[in-house]
Amino acid sequence: MLGFYIVNKATGTNSTKVVSAIKHLTHEKCGHLGTLDPLAAGVLPVAVGKATKLFDYFLNKDKKYYAIGLFGVETETLDSAGKVINRQNVNIQKSQIEAVLPQFCGKIKQIPPKYSAIKINGQRAYDLAREGKEALISWREIEIFDISVSEKGNNLFEFNIHCSSGTYVRTLINDIAKAVGTFATTICIIRQSSGPFTIEMSNTLEDIKNGNAKLYGVEEVLNIQKIEIENLPAKRLLAGQTIITDFVGGESLILNNKKPLGLATTKNKHTKLTINMWEEDK
Repeated sequence: MLGFYIVNKATGTNSTKVVSAIKHLTHEKCGHLGTLDPLAAGVLPVAVGKATKLFDYFLNKDKKYYAIGLFGVETETLDSAGKVINRQNVNIQKSQIEAVLPQFCGKIKQIPPKYSAIKINGQRAYDLAREGKEALISWREIEIFDISVSEKGNNLFEFNIHCSSGTYVRTLINDIAKAVGTFATTICIIRQSSGPFTIEMSNTLEDIKNGNAKLYGVEEVLNIQKIEIENLPAKRLLAGQTIITDFVGGESLILNNKKPLGLATTKNKHTKLTINMWEEDK
C-alpha cells in the first residue's frame, strides 16, 4: 500500500494510537504528518507504506484551525483538561479582540505552552511540567496568515486561524486575551486543513477500519510537476542512473504506468531519482 489516509481525529484520541491502529490494519509502515493534541480534533494525515518517505516534504505546510476560547479563565494547560489557575470577572467585547488582532498577524514570536510535546534536553515539556520541574522553553517564530473572530456570548469567542506549521493555538488565544487585559482557555480546537489535506477529504478511524475510506494516492496530493516515463527509463532511474526528460528543471513526481516511481530532481533536463517509492505488483 502506498498513499495517505486523512483521519478526522476525534476529541480525546491520541495521535500515536491512531497511527498504530492504521499500522495494525494495513501491516505497513505508517506515520502521521503532524500531531494533534488529544483534546484537538480534525485533520490528521497518516502516510502509509513508502509514502512515509515524504514526511519532510509535508513537515512545514501551513494549517487552518477552528477554535473556541473562553476569556477570563486560565488553566495550567491552556485547555479544558487542566486545573483552573486564574479566574477573572470580565465582559470582553468582540471589538476589543478585533482591535488587537493586527498585532498577531504576520510573523510573530511565540513561546509554546509548558504542557506541550516540545523536547527539552531529550524530555517532553509536558513530562517535566507534570513532575513539577521548571523548564525553559525558547520562543519560536511562527506566521499567522489570517485570523478572524466571532462572538458566541458569555466571553466565548470563535476563531478561524490560518497559520504556519508549529503554531500553538492555545498559546495564541491566551496571548490575544492578554492583549485585551485578561487570559483565556481554549475549549475546542478543530484542524480544518494541513497542507493539501482538508477536513472534506477526511474519514473517521472507524470508516477506515470498515474499509469505507479512500486511500489518497501520492499523485493526488503532491502539487508538483508529474512526469510519466516508460519501463526502460524507469529501470534506469531505479538503478540510480540519470535520464533525459523534457522537464527543464526542478522537482517532479515520476510515474511509470500511472504508478508513483518516486520524487526526482531535474537540472537542464537531466533527471535523477531522489526518493524511491516504487512498489512491485503483488
